[in-house]
Amino acid sequence: MNVFSAISQQTNWVSQRYAVAASNVANIDTPGYRAREIPDFKLAFDKSERKMSTTHPRHFRAHGQTSEVYEVREQQSVDETHSANNVSIEREMQVIGESSRQTSVNASLYKLFHRMALASVKG
Repeated sequence: MNVFSAISQQTNWVSQRYAVAASNVANIDTPGYRAREIPDFKLAFDKSERKMSTTHPRHFRAHGQTSEVYEVREQQSVDETHSANNVSIEREMQVIGESSRQTSVNASLYKLFHRMALASVKG
């Protein structure tokens, strides 16, 4: 699997994780709402199906979906309000902050590998 594909998959994971956290925050006052989460990227990535296909007898490339949908599960939480809602604003803000930082890291890595690829082509 090439670096650009891996960065793209993690960026997609971060985007979906951010959307789930935003949904949790939006439902913070909804009675009975159960907070959801997406597992860590390593777990989600290990479970994802990546198939290999050959385009030439000597070439291999990763072949699969460009935008995978990762498992969303109920958050395990001990905190629960009187309305049976278990959303923790502190935890959701932490997830959103981590997602923002990871997006910045992914963009930096993409730029770095793009520059390296250009430099190798230029010689």
